[in-house]
Amino acid sequence: MIKGRRVDRKLLEPRPTQRCTTPECHSWCCMGGVWLDLGQKENILENAERVKPFLPPDRRDEMQWFDGEREAHVDYPSGWGEGTTVVDDPTHPAGVTCIFLRPEDRYCALQMTSIAYGEDPWSLKPFYCILHPLTIEGDLIQLDDANFIYEEGGHCQREHREPVPLYVTFRAELTLVLGEDGYEELKRLASQE
Repeated sequence: MIKGRRVDRKLLEPRPTQRCTTPECHSWCCMGGVWLDLGQKENILENAERVKPFLPPDRRDEMQWFDGEREAHVDYPSGWGEGTTVVDDPTHPAGVTCIFLRPEDRYCALQMTSIAYGEDPWSLKPFYCILHPLTIEGDLIQLDDANFIYEEGGHCQREHREPVPLYVTFRAELTLVLGEDGYEELKRLASQE
């Protein structure tokens, strides 16, 4: 237990993998859009004019960015989540993608906006996009490896000759959730295993 969160022991396992790269995976994980907290949605809409230039012209209408389906859930700070819109994209291996995924380079328009404005690359990006392929269920941080996206290649890992613990591979994601000090505590606890 670190900062009120449990870390799944599976994240301590060494695996012969390393981070994927967008040119190799084509942002497979973005095929189905993402659920985000309503507060994150409002933040994106408040920055709509900054985001639009980073999207293809047919994706610039902010009224089309979210699917309108809302769901109550304890894992969202506001208590409510909503999905991003999924659009046809014949250039993507899945044939559909999140509306924010740029077909020309497979980068997220939200992330590209933040980078262009000199902000943290994740300042507009939905929390669960940043966290993928990890997820949080209640207080448990775990590898989300029991879903279609993961099985089809959206797992953010590629083969590597040397086994590396998953908590090292996904340091940035775990630091987002646990903080730098929490991640250091995880490293210390993992070294005692």
